[in-house]
Amino acid sequence: MKNLFAVFAYSYYMKIVGILCILWGLFSFFINYRQHQIIDLNLLTGLSCWGLVFIFFSREKVDDERIHQLKFHALTWALPVGLAVTHLINYFFLNAQEPDSGKPYQSISAYQSLVLILVLATSLFHYLKRRQEQ
Repeated sequence: MKNLFAVFAYSYYMKIVGILCILWGLFSFFINYRQHQIIDLNLLTGLSCWGLVFIFFSREKVDDERIHQLKFHALTWALPVGLAVTHLINYFFLNAQEPDSGKPYQSISAYQSLVLILVLATSLFHYLKRRQEQ
């Protein structure tokens, strides 16, 4: 049973589930905007985050130690860069200028930050993989 879950959870075909999650998020975002004029980034980024997790952490067609090393290398660069970009956006663009103004602080959500990190990691992984194949 444990082996069956590991095969399903990290299967190459989970990339399709990831793509479907992202498409579902985009569809829901446009339906909410079209019908109710609501811009709901939380639903879009939440489903996109799950989709990118399925895409990044699923196996490749050729899954060996080189691929695992490239994915780890991509994550070790994407995580600090993504967090730094998130921090800079929060600090310079979204925080209130006056702390005593009584206005609530805006901030990038965790899902938006994770989407940024996973997009960076996935892009960097494919770049490193393509560069190593040449």
